[in-house]
Amino acid sequence: MSNAPTNSLDSVLPAKLSGAAFAWPGGRGVSDIDLTVRHGEVVTLLGPNGAGKSTILKVLSGEIAPQDGDVSIFGAPHGPDARRRIGLVLQEPSTDDLMTVQETLQLHGRLFGLRRAELNRRSTELLDSLGIADRAHDRCEALSGGLRRRLDIARALLHHPDLLLLDEPTLALDPDSSDAIWETLRQRVTEGIAVVVCSNDTAEAEAHANRVVMVSEGRIVAEDTPRNLTSELRSDALELDWPDADDDDVAALTRWPGVGAVLRSDGGLHMTVDSSAEVVPRLFESYGAQIIGLRIHGSSLRDAWFQIVGRPLAEDVEKRQ
Repeated sequence: MSNAPTNSLDSVLPAKLSGAAFAWPGGRGVSDIDLTVRHGEVVTLLGPNGAGKSTILKVLSGEIAPQDGDVSIFGAPHGPDARRRIGLVLQEPSTDDLMTVQETLQLHGRLFGLRRAELNRRSTELLDSLGIADRAHDRCEALSGGLRRRLDIARALLHHPDLLLLDEPTLALDPDSSDAIWETLRQRVTEGIAVVVCSNDTAEAEAHANRVVMVSEGRIVAEDTPRNLTSELRSDALELDWPDADDDDVAALTRWPGVGAVLRSDGGLHMTVDSSAEVVPRLFESYGAQIIGLRIHGSSLRDAWFQIVGRPLAEDVEKRQ
């Protein structure tokens, strides 16, 4: 559930896309994107690489203009005023190896017109909250990938943005760096900032997002809270390595008591069930010779994606390539 905006923020929506579309050379892009971002919430754009998440983020940031539809940032078209209220973290670190951590923040703060006293205070506060205060005088070339990412977050938050846009902020990071980043982001969200995150990590989205927007093949296919998106799932999920499964097998399993949706994927089946302890023995009694592998886990947003889109994230990547 979203937090109420603080007094420092106005009541105008941080961002809104209406029928937005953009096509890159070669045909990829997004179309018919309707998206509203509110104060005090984390919105996760969930989908595989190539689905269109980064394109949506680029439209929100003003890097590209939609070729169709409209984009509104704090109630107005993109411009200098909107840019001053946005913090942006790209997928790849963008720090200068020869600059120190402190110099990086000093330069960014001056570009946004922060006074020296406020800049120094903000730099100290953010480096401390992200756990890199002891590296303030180190060159960026000496930082690990996780520490560089923490610095990117500090830089993006330095000028008090009201809208923060993040492209895969914790991709391939160690748990300590991911935790430090999310702890800082959660604090800013409680203060009323709006956060939009691109991710293909269903576990992270389920843990941190107020709202998940599923993006597949350039379109939004579902949007809701993680709880609502997973509410119709059965208790357990089964992933079966079953290369010869056909439509008749799917139809038969769907009729079993305690079985929810059954979907075919490349080389197997995916199904959610009330109780794996009851269904699995019957599966092997009926089809044991055909099933060559089985994975069991509690149902999650990953399974909601599978059932809504009809294929796992990995296969969605392959389809777009």
